[in-house]
Amino acid sequence: MKKIGFLFDLDGTLINSQDSVVHSWVTMANEAGIPLEALAGHHGIPAEQTLRKILVGREEAEIQRWVKRVTELEIEDVDGTNAVPGALELLAELNDREIPWTIVTSCTTDLAIARTRAAKIPMPANSVTFDQVSRGKPFPEPFILGADRLGLQTDICWAIEDAPGGVTSAKEAGCIVAGVLTTHTREELPHADHHLDHLNQLLGKTGL
Repeated sequence: MKKIGFLFDLDGTLINSQDSVVHSWVTMANEAGIPLEALAGHHGIPAEQTLRKILVGREEAEIQRWVKRVTELEIEDVDGTNAVPGALELLAELNDREIPWTIVTSCTTDLAIARTRAAKIPMPANSVTFDQVSRGKPFPEPFILGADRLGLQTDICWAIEDAPGGVTSAKEAGCIVAGVLTTHTREELPHADHHLDHLNQLLGKTGL
């Protein structure tokens, strides 16, 4: 069997946390006086990087206060977070076949733990979270670190992503990128090497 590894994004790829994300960010935006339209287009980007763009020119202490606030809201609101169809079965098959995989997410560690537990998705000890990198998606560091933790080069790792920022991150890292069409269309993920309508198509795409 050829050597290969898988690097999975979390939100929108393995789990559906849309209701929690929307509710938490709208609540925070209303509290902070941020126009709701300013929140658009940031899916898949770490909260801190998103808020630095939205709150450009604000004091660092204020930015950190709102990062902390939205993270707290998201951790508290995981009801309804569930696994994307096919995710549990795919991960179980990878484990059965001893094919290496891990999670590469823009969530903080605490938020990733809360969401994976709610969705009953296993979270490997070598998962990459935002608080473990100097710059998150769309920069390449998260996927470079993910491949390193699998003991593999990025060019034999498949990155599975649902958002443009994540696709950019994985491509810049040198991964083979599969865009799963859960939150964005094929046209919105033009730089992905492959597109998946369902996670059960992944292994067939790789030839495993």
